[in-house]
Amino acid sequence: MHRCEAMETTAKPLEVELSYYESIKPSLIQHHDGKFVLIVGNEQLGIFDKREDAYKQGITLKGNVPMLIKKIQRDEPLEYVPAMVLGLINAHS
Repeated sequence: MHRCEAMETTAKPLEVELSYYESIKPSLIQHHDGKFVLIVGNEQLGIFDKREDAYKQGITLKGNVPMLIKKIQRDEPLEYVPAMVLGLINAHS
């Protein structure tokens, strides 16, 4: 298998974690709105008051691996990047 073929078959960074978050989001909002959740793979590793505490716990439990630390909130804020909107940079690689 060529290198580019291997890259195409692998998941995007945090794709698994984001999918898992979406599947448990209703329960998280009901019980932990406004806090931060730590997810690695399909595993919720904790709920925290501060993002920094979630990161420290992730490093302690799993080491330096990709991890999702997400604020639990019903309405997700839209990200606005003026340079992308104006066409000054391109998000596609």
